[in-house]
Amino acid sequence: MVFPPEDDDADDGITKGEVIDYHIDFAAYLLPEIGERPLSIERYTKGLAGGGFFQKHIQKHYPDWIERAELGIKTRVVYPIINTAAGLAYMANQGALAMHIWTSRRGAPDHPDLLVFDLDPPDGRFDLVRQTALLIHELFDELDLPAFVKTSGSKGLHVCAPTDGEASYAETIALCTRIAKLLCARHPDVMTLEFYKKDRKGRLFLDLLRNAHGATFIAPYSLRGRKGAPISAPIEWEEVEDPALAPDGIRLRDLRARLDRLGDPWSGFRRTLASVEAAGKRLAKLERRASTRTSATRPT
Repeated sequence: MVFPPEDDDADDGITKGEVIDYHIDFAAYLLPEIGERPLSIERYTKGLAGGGFFQKHIQKHYPDWIERAELGIKTRVVYPIINTAAGLAYMANQGALAMHIWTSRRGAPDHPDLLVFDLDPPDGRFDLVRQTALLIHELFDELDLPAFVKTSGSKGLHVCAPTDGEASYAETIALCTRIAKLLCARHPDVMTLEFYKKDRKGRLFLDLLRNAHGATFIAPYSLRGRKGAPISAPIEWEEVEDPALAPDGIRLRDLRARLDRLGDPWSGFRRTLASVEAAGKRLAKLERRASTRTSATRPT
């Protein structure tokens, strides 16, 4: 069962000190995936009510002990690299709530070490998000891709698989695209790759754009700049089956009790690393079977 928020109205009154303390107290949960990655932040320098803004470039006033990496293909950007609790606390003191990361790290910026399926609901259909996540999990199992899921802290879910970092961005997104096409072929009434909303016809759009070079996604255990300071929280697959699950239902003031009760669902995230090449070979077998079935049912 989903561990619910303590109080649906307990959002106002969250202080900057609480946000800083959060990043210090839970640094051990944040840093494994934030560490060594180019970081973009959403800053709320006037609080949640004052609105936020997105920032990639490191600022001139940042202290020398904040590490830096100049990266990018067409446009070069000097990104902050955060590897310590002190770095997280510094960013929080700058008004950072949401922390967005690349899927690669600065040591191998052209080779992602995870892949992401971003699932947002069409017209508030979070039940469709839950259904799609479970279907992705089933296919990942067929491909020997370790599947992990987290709430976005906003509207949807993210299904992620850690990889060995051997594949390029082009190879990784090619695999994701093939997976998505097979999913759409298997479940044409549930999901689609149609980019324009008018063409989706109530189906969930499989968003693969987070896997592009230089693209970002919200880090696991990052806060979001929304009512109640919700968290992009790793969850168990059993929770996805629960109709009570909400994409923004786990909040800053809930996490300690949740971890004490349930533990960290992503504690084994890096225990098994997938090979994009090997998954592609397994996928080819499934694609051939699907093609054979389609040919067998096609009228002559």
